[in-house]
Amino acid sequence: MLKKSLTVAVLGLALVAGSAQAAFASSADASTTSTTKSHHEEWKAQTAALKSQLVTLRAQQKGLAAQIKSLRETNKATAKSLTKEQKASLKASLKNVREQIAAQQASIKAIRTQKQALWAQVKSAKKSDDTASGVAELTQIISLKEQIIQAKQQILSLQQSLQTLLTSLSA
Repeated sequence: MLKKSLTVAVLGLALVAGSAQAAFASSADASTTSTTKSHHEEWKAQTAALKSQLVTLRAQQKGLAAQIKSLRETNKATAKSLTKEQKASLKASLKNVREQIAAQQASIKAIRTQKQALWAQVKSAKKSDDTASGVAELTQIISLKEQIIQAKQQILSLQQSLQTLLTSLSA
């Protein structure tokens, strides 16, 4: 009987000690969680304006892409309706426009590569709670997006000039 009561007492003491450790561990986790939440709130507060800028730039970029796509489809349809002689005469004059469009697309691709690298740095800055560098990199991303939009606007104007050439020949 003495052994049983001693065993029960030891087990009870072990359970109490174990639950005390769990209580201390959960309070440490709670303080870590609150620190993480405060860093997250600080991050959100400092990047809110930049994120709204990114959203407007993204919408502007999508609009340009849709305009370029519709113009390209219209130009293709117009080019298909031309005769072989008209296509041959047009080919030489369009070479310059095609090269300019290809150059703009290559520059967009290079800028996108830079932008993707910056996004990776933003993610690592967010994980390491380095808000200042994250904000600086987001600002660079916005600048790169603006460069992409300018390049797409140039492509759009080149597509429009291509359209005027095609319509003048088909008329």
